[in-house]
Amino acid sequence: MSRNLEALEIIDAQIHEPAPGAAWEESQKGQYALWQVELAREAMDAVGVDIALAVTSERFIDAAHERYPGRFPGVPVIFHMNADMDAEVRRIRAHPAMVAARALVGDYVTATMRPEFADGVYDPLYAAAEEVGLPIFNSTHGGCGNMAVIAKRHPDLTLIIDHIGVAQHPSSPPEAMSWAPFEDLLELAQYPNVHVKLCGAPLLSQENYPYEDVWPYLDRLFAAFGHERVMWGSDYTRPRSADLPRGERPRRRGITYAESLNHLLHSDRLTHEQKALVLGGNARRLFNLPALSQDWGPPPMFW
Repeated sequence: MSRNLEALEIIDAQIHEPAPGAAWEESQKGQYALWQVELAREAMDAVGVDIALAVTSERFIDAAHERYPGRFPGVPVIFHMNADMDAEVRRIRAHPAMVAARALVGDYVTATMRPEFADGVYDPLYAAAEEVGLPIFNSTHGGCGNMAVIAKRHPDLTLIIDHIGVAQHPSSPPEAMSWAPFEDLLELAQYPNVHVKLCGAPLLSQENYPYEDVWPYLDRLFAAFGHERVMWGSDYTRPRSADLPRGERPRRRGITYAESLNHLLHSDRLTHEQKALVLGGNARRLFNLPALSQDWGPPPMFW
């Protein structure tokens, strides 16, 4: 493998669709999803991301799949209100643009687990996902310890814990933004089917880039799970909206896409081989992603 960082394949395990900064005219609304796809593609190209899992609306997933097949693998959200989770899992598994699903088992507004989780509402989801081989991202917002029972009950199901298991700004309450549930996350390492999305760590830092104060926690994360069960995700566009001015920084613009990636990519805490796993290799393996394509750049004369 080349030691050149530019040779690394970078796969972002979570983005959301960006929104244009200006209101749309009625005549333009039919092109809204296409513009969102191009905004996301341009952001990815600007920071060096090859593939990004789109945890987005199905309108975006379908538009992205049509324009850049394979570059935006879809991860639709399954809500607790879904009337038939078994059927929904099977529909997602059969969709050519989708590689996983995301279960919102935590309530981001209160940073607590949804009561429906304890009531067993999500049980058909996990059972069906294990049967058909659909990986499930789990948005626990600090309640990751509750996932132990699912990991034990479904040992052949690939479970990914979002956001390193903790509630994070700006979607969750600021008072919940701590590393406290991180201990529960480390306990999950005993289950080999549990993986972690390393997402949003800079939001928990009290320092400017490169956020060195998060590394005591990340060191423990890698010690527990190894580098083979951790995957990086930017959560673009959420971190950029976090109001976290620090030091002499002159503007309030949260964490940029480049900072979300580069605090790991350019860190001397990870070897080249470890970066290859965390920043792309693990996601490629778990989701059986397509090969890189030369057709994933902007169309000629797009503008």
